[in-house]
Amino acid sequence: MTAIANESVVPVSPLAAGAAAIRKFWRPFLLIQSAAVLLVLAYHFSQSVRAACEVVGVWKTSGGLPFAACSAAIAGGLLPEIAKSLTARSLGGLRGRGGEIAFNLGFFALDGVVIDLFYRFAAWLFGSQASLRTVVTKTAFDQFVFTPLWSVLITLLFLWRQRGFSLAATRLALRGGFYRTRVVPLLIPNWFFWIPMVSIIYALPSPLQFTLFVPALGAWSLIMVFIADGDV
Repeated sequence: MTAIANESVVPVSPLAAGAAAIRKFWRPFLLIQSAAVLLVLAYHFSQSVRAACEVVGVWKTSGGLPFAACSAAIAGGLLPEIAKSLTARSLGGLRGRGGEIAFNLGFFALDGVVIDLFYRFAAWLFGSQASLRTVVTKTAFDQFVFTPLWSVLITLLFLWRQRGFSLAATRLALRGGFYRTRVVPLLIPNWFFWIPMVSIIYALPSPLQFTLFVPALGAWSLIMVFIADGDV
């Protein structure tokens, strides 16, 4: 599962837009995914890494949904803004964007709660063991059932923000194949990044899954900032 970050771009061709994003960002995709694989391997083979992860897992369990909301808001809502400011070497891009940034923080807080609840639901539905069958089943359900549905609401919310929080303007923008032109272009790179990532996430014990999701969300949001800005 996951989150589609920041802005929805209207492309000429949905497949071309998704392919362009993958061509531009396949290196950071693989870097992030490789780091996640190394973390899982270290968890299974290093007692010190396992102990550190278990401490974080305790924080997550004790923090509950507020921890999920706050950590996701920081990872998805603040990190892209910091990245853009560092890239531009200026804070000028933040001027006049207080409402937009507040919206992003609120959205990613909601996204964190939804994902945390979804991980709990998936553990209840398919079991919490990290067997190959369970990991494959959870990944398929996550990416091909939950994500296409959740992506619709995400895209609608950001489209509503783009249209000045006007329902009338948002309804006008839904014409002309909304799912094909707005959701599919983001689903394609989303699958490329998140199918390997959630497979790795589901290979961890349930209390640690959201812990790995948070840095992955931050990395994904950083990538999506540049996709949203039309730099693909």
